[in-house]
Amino acid sequence: MSKSTHANIFLLLLGLTLFVGYVFLRPYLASVLLGGVFAVVFYPLYGLLLRFVRFRALGAALTLLLVVCVVFVPLFLVTKKIAEESAGVYSFMTTNGNATRFAEEGIALVSKYIPGIESQVQAAQVHTYIKGIFLKVVENIGPLFSKTAEIILYVILTLFTLYYLLKDGAKFREKIMEFSPLKKSEDEKIFEKVKGTVTSIVRGSLVVGVIQGIMTGLGFLIFGVPNPALWGSVAIFAAIIPGVGTALVNIPAVLFLAISGSGTNAFLLLLWSMSAVGLIDNFLRPYLIGRDAKLHPFLVLLSVLGGIHVFGPVGFLVGPLFLSFLLALLEIYPTIVLKNNK
Repeated sequence: MSKSTHANIFLLLLGLTLFVGYVFLRPYLASVLLGGVFAVVFYPLYGLLLRFVRFRALGAALTLLLVVCVVFVPLFLVTKKIAEESAGVYSFMTTNGNATRFAEEGIALVSKYIPGIESQVQAAQVHTYIKGIFLKVVENIGPLFSKTAEIILYVILTLFTLYYLLKDGAKFREKIMEFSPLKKSEDEKIFEKVKGTVTSIVRGSLVVGVIQGIMTGLGFLIFGVPNPALWGSVAIFAAIIPGVGTALVNIPAVLFLAISGSGTNAFLLLLWSMSAVGLIDNFLRPYLIGRDAKLHPFLVLLSVLGGIHVFGPVGFLVGPLFLSFLLALLEIYPTIVLKNNK
């Protein structure tokens, strides 16, 4: 048997084995990738803890404990509250014509400033749209609490991945570079690009979105908008939409207060949205992103939406991971391909 035939057979067996392994691991792939994103984001914290503890395992365990307390426990409590509020709002909107009445009053108010809108927008259409939105929210959040055992398994796998990537991340990195066909300098560039991009996206989009969502929910609580936890969570996702942001949630809330007869609160909420919420995006986001990566907000939006579509809720973090890897490959593409073809 020739060397080329032997190599081809080996590659075929390797490809089949990798495919079977992918099939086995596919249900848990999102948890592993999510653990990888957390490892990139919280590695500086791990490095800081290593200054005070002598053992890498202990440093990784302490980091893991902090992540559970700071991320997973609040996330569970907020998600539970959102599910309760979503079910309540859906029930209210779909009984006694509340949604239709609210839509009619909203259209009448807007028509004072935009003449002719009543002929183009029907209250029944708005009612159907509102009902559909809350039905989707209830359908997607409700099952989270009916699959408790499955969710616990995914969380445990994510935490195990985070622990071992923190503890043995350097070894994994060296092993990957050992099998990589690229030069060591090119591998290093990819790793640094992925690290910088993921960190900046998470800090610049997720952290800012969470802060804006908290501020939005707090404003709703102060000025009397019902279900502030629900709308604050919606504001987190709205914050990543370029050119729109939290206005997608704040403007309807201001209209709701105005329709309800709370003109003063509506005006105060508008000021709150423009100052406490809007200024966060203008001043905090550039500081958190820093110089690690300069990404167009539209690319961030696409990566988040694509990640959610493929991996579910965890795709909110996994999507940017693939985006950063793609950008790293595109950055070294001229060096590897174009120069070799000249």
